Amino acid sequence: MNNKILIIEDDIEISNMLNDYISKNNYDTYIARDGINGIKITKEKNPDLIILDIMLPYKSGDEVLREIRKFSNAPVIILSAKESIQMKVELLKIGADDYVVKPFDLSELLARIETNLKRYVKSFNQTIIYNYKNLTLNYDLKEVLVGEELIKLTSKEFEILYLLIKYPNKVFSKKNLYEAVWEDMYTYDNDTINTHISNIRKKINIDLIETIWGMGYKLK
Repeated sequence: MNNKILIIEDDIEISNMLNDYISKNNYDTYIARDGINGIKITKEKNPDLIILDIMLPYKSGDEVLREIRKFSNAPVIILSAKESIQMKVELLKIGADDYVVKPFDLSELLARIETNLKRYVKSFNQTIIYNYKNLTLNYDLKEVLVGEELIKLTSKEFEILYLLIKYPNKVFSKKNLYEAVWEDMYTYDNDTINTHISNIRKKINIDLIETIWGMGYKLK
């Protein structure tokens, strides 16, 4: 089975060039031409590696990277026209694995793809389990247990709880949660997030999710 590579690049000429070259080297490729679709395709296709441009419509490359790192450990190679050490350091700190400056040589990029893939061990070969107080979340099985009781959550409720338990010290705004879980731009529909948080609280029946007024939600 070929490795899957997602190209998130809004420039049609560059994305098509990358797609043609990479696919000819025995990789399965996907293209997203904006940040929101990039996040969506990452969730749907679970690529083995992502090539991510910094300047994108709707969501910038660094925003996309932050969102992707909430649910995927796939290597991310950044493409940028800016040869800035500060930018490179910041992107590496938030989860980038490599940084390539435009214009670039295709053979060099291919070598970087191969090197990064060799270092990568797919997370689904491991069981991803989070424990917090007496709650256990198994991401692979999409199961939540409180003690030994299996809690039935909807897919959206599960993804919200997963983000909160994966990053227990982070305060998630309603915008953060909506765009990460619904994979769409936030339109200040507070009722959607409020309803899902309320449902999670009722179902797990433990005092776990704290409201930080004016900011969002986090685990207690």
